Amino acid sequence: MRSGERALSVLEALRERGEAAGHGWTLDTELLPPHLQQVNALENQALVELASKEDRAELSALEGRPVRWAARLTPYGHDTLAYGQSRPRAELSSGNAGLNRQLVELIPSQMAALRVRDLADQLRMPPADGLAEQVRAAS
Repeated sequence: MRSGERALSVLEALRERGEAAGHGWTLDTELLPPHLQQVNALENQALVELASKEDRAELSALEGRPVRWAARLTPYGHDTLAYGQSRPRAELSSGNAGLNRQLVELIPSQMAALRVRDLADQLRMPPADGLAEQVRAAS
C-alpha cells in the first residue's frame, strides 16, 4: 500500500471510530500500532489532532476508564479524506465504455479543479471565496 493510500486508510479509520463513539475521538484501544505511528505523521501535517490532557480527562470520565491517548481529524483531515475518496478507483477501459459513455482524459490539475467543484459544499475548509464559482464557469 502506498503511503498516500495508507494515510487515507488511517484517516478513514479515525473518522469511522470517532463517529461511532459519538464524541468524535478515536481512543487508545481502537487502533492498531501501525495506525498509531501513522497518526503521529498525520498530526505533523495538521490532518489529525491529538487530545490534550484536559480532553483526555473528559474522555476518561465519559468512558469510565483512563484514556491515555485519543485523536480526531482536523477540518483539513476531513477535507483530505473527502478529496481522497473522490478519486476514481478503477480505470475505465474501452470495453467498459457503454453506449452512452465517452472516455475523456484530463490532466491532474483539471481533475483537481473538478473535485474542488464537486466537493465545495462538503469541505470543512471551503475553497477561497469565488473559487468554486470560477471553476464551475470555466470551460
